[in-house]
Amino acid sequence: MLIEKITTGTVVQVFDTDAQKFVSQRFTPDEASTYFSDGFEINFSDFEDRLIGNTGVYPFDMVQPE
Repeated sequence: MLIEKITTGTVVQVFDTDAQKFVSQRFTPDEASTYFSDGFEINFSDFEDRLIGNTGVYPFDMVQPE
């Protein structure tokens, strides 16, 4: 079973006016996420037992500007 987790939130980007470039960014997720399987919304608790040793959280790492 493939499950899509859709998380909304805010991206904060930091711009250095002296260097005239973006220097960092981060994603801050909202509290709730929505889960889908085969195009249908599902309830997390319905598949939670299938996540062996997994908290259901994947890092929201972002590629930083160079």
